[in-house]
Amino acid sequence: MATCDLSASQAENPSAAALHQLKELLERGAALAQVLRATASTDAAAKLAAEHGVEVSPEALWRIRGTLISGDLPTWRG
Repeated sequence: MATCDLSASQAENPSAAALHQLKELLERGAALAQVLRATASTDAAAKLAAEHGVEVSPEALWRIRGTLISGDLPTWRG
């Protein structure tokens, strides 16, 4: 599991903290970003994140799908 510095708001909001953690993983690993882009749904993306130690809900992923991976393109079709 990756470690990261959390702002006060992220510490109070587990979804924000998990999304921050996932973004950091994606920035360090282009292969993971490619696999995430290939997921067909937010459920599949949440399962992939869990496999990498990040517990995040499909709903939280859906809300930020356009900014999760650099380029601001949707991470997967909705």
